[in-house]
Parts: sequence; structure tokens; C-alpha cells
Amino acid sequence: MIILAVTGEELGLLGSKYYAENPLVPLDQTVFNFNTDGAGYDDTSAVSLIGANRTGIDPQVQAAAAAFGKSVINDPAPEQGLFDRSDNVSFAALGVPALTFSGGTTGFSDDIMRYYHQVVDNPETINMQYLREYCQVFTLAARLIANRDSVPFWVEGDKYEAAGKTLYGSRK
Repeated sequence: MIILAVTGEELGLLGSKYYAENPLVPLDQTVFNFNTDGAGYDDTSAVSLIGANRTGIDPQVQAAAAAFGKSVINDPAPEQGLFDRSDNVSFAALGVPALTFSGGTTGFSDDIMRYYHQVVDNPETINMQYLREYCQVFTLAARLIANRDSVPFWVEGDKYEAAGKTLYGSRK
């Protein structure tokens, strides 16, 4: 397991693109990219999964969320194209199954936009209890994904499936 802290997403995914092009572990040996990112949250009873139903890991995320009394919101703002704007896409484009785990978001509400990329987005605006629970769900989901009997792969017909087949051959 490699934990990356990348930067420059808003400037063109600079950090994730750099790593994906210069990985410490060859990408064909990389099992999954479990990105965490978010513009905020407006539903502390849930977590969001950007890229739901694309890699087969949804049951693990749902089980982890349920273990901490949370539900899962699948792709909360599809009109925003979040999957293809987040660091996960640097890996997806090269074939690595990837998605983004995010705070419980029902859409880009006024509550979220009040802090999104604003100078008032400071630690005192964070619900620390929710942040703790969010991290617990993320950690358990990562463990459940790592302990699957089969490796994640793109669902048939996904726009990144062909890249995955090129990268991994017949791994699926």
C-alpha cells in the first residue's frame, strides 16, 4: 500500500499525473487507486463515492460505511464531471481501477460553495467528529478492498476498461 499526498489538482492534476507517469511501483502491479478528495460535505450521515458502479468495489465501501452508521451517496453531482476532474483520473486513464471517496455530498449546494476554494475554508469550519468518522470509513473500506478475493477491475463497457486490459492483459 502506497499513500500519496499529491498537489496541483486544480492546476491540471500535476501531482497525480507525475506519479502515474513515474510510479514507485509499476502501474501493472498497482491494484487500485483509492483517491480521497472533496469540495466539502452537506450530509454527515453519508460518504460519497465518485465513480460508483465502475470498479466492483461498491460493496466494500457500503459495508465500511454501514459499520460506522453511514450511507453511501453515489456520484452526487454527475453534471459536474467530478470523476474526470479529480486525481483518480490520472490513474484511470492509464488503466488502473480508480475512484474518489469523498465527504457526504448531495450536490453543490450553497453550504458547500460557501467554503469551496474560499479563504474562509478554515479548520474551525470542519465538523471534526464527522471527519473522524469519514477517515474511519475510508480506512475500513481500503482494508476491505485490499482483502477482496479478486482484484478490482473496470466494469465491462467502462470508458477506461480498454486501458485496463492494455495495462494488465488478462489479469481480470
